[in-house]
Amino acid sequence: MLLLHRLAAWLGLFSLLAAACSTYGAPDRPRDPEEGPIARACPGGVYEDWETSDYVLPYPVGRTYLVDLSHCSGSYHSEGLPDEYAIDFNMPIGTLITASRAGTVVHVVESGYDGNDPNNLVVVSHGDGTYAEYMHLTRDGALVEVGETVAPGDSIGLSGATGLAGYPHLHFVVAVDDWKWPYESTPTTFSNTAPNPRSLASGYEYTARAY
Repeated sequence: MLLLHRLAAWLGLFSLLAAACSTYGAPDRPRDPEEGPIARACPGGVYEDWETSDYVLPYPVGRTYLVDLSHCSGSYHSEGLPDEYAIDFNMPIGTLITASRAGTVVHVVESGYDGNDPNNLVVVSHGDGTYAEYMHLTRDGALVEVGETVAPGDSIGLSGATGLAGYPHLHFVVAVDDWKWPYESTPTTFSNTAPNPRSLASGYEYTARAY
């Protein structure tokens, strides 16, 4: 009888260890689809309430795209680097990109060819010291001009693979105080998609909902 009790105890401990090992170290863990995945996020990052966030996903309502690198998820997005709070959306060349937040266009580059420098981009000032940067646009892919005002959902440009893109995607980042490299990036959450209290999770698709 004592042996059976000990065996049961060991089996219980093994189950607990197995459950812990199945989640420990995972960068982003899934939850119920309506709740959204749990993102790794950056240590010490202060995240705005996603439900009241000023930002929406940078593509049209109804579209769904995969997030590759997100906040503090490695490579150029590693903790402490200028792009620690950047997000890479996997998009084919020519995908429509829309404004994530209202503001004024302050910088545009669209002379680069896909696979080469320079890095084509559109920079939008939000009027509060923050700047949204939409990078790696395709050749002649900017759909706005400097001085133009945009509202959330307005067309910004067409995605590409210019600069250090490596593959076609949108590199989205919000900089503080100055948009020029090396900038300081800041956390962003998005109000028109699945719950993302620690922003978007790497390896998951996000659908832009109506707002």
